[in-house]
Amino acid sequence: MKDAHSGQPAGTNLMTIVAGIGLRASAESDEVLHLLDFCLAQTGLTRSDLTALATLDRKTSHPALVGAAVILDVPVLSIGEADIEISVPNPSARVRHHTGLVSVAEAAAMQFGSLLVQKQCSANVTCALAGRQDMSLPSAFRAASTVSTSWAGP
Repeated sequence: MKDAHSGQPAGTNLMTIVAGIGLRASAESDEVLHLLDFCLAQTGLTRSDLTALATLDRKTSHPALVGAAVILDVPVLSIGEADIEISVPNPSARVRHHTGLVSVAEAAAMQFGSLLVQKQCSANVTCALAGRQDMSLPSAFRAASTVSTSWAGP
């Protein structure tokens, strides 16, 4: 049986992929989806690889984000201000001015792993992708998934 999102055998997802999303009040779902598709394409990923959307807690009910999450069939994860105030590769003076924080998209994504795509911007939306190895897999499967590269020669 295959997992509906990854196409991998059920229970064998290798990566958790989360999109950190920042957005203005005027953002629309189509803009979120378009920028997300652009970011996913940069890493060879598709919408089906996405695990969740993450954003600042006060943005989780934004209609554009909720609409995109429904279309993608993924949850919107809420990140509190205390957790989102971290060092990021691309801090934003504009975000600092409006929210008092240095980042939303990158900082939210980084809560779930290493950045795969640094923040990308459209007119009203920012997006960054992060991923991490899914450590909930059985250890034998994780070991088997790395064997082919472990034996690679020079």
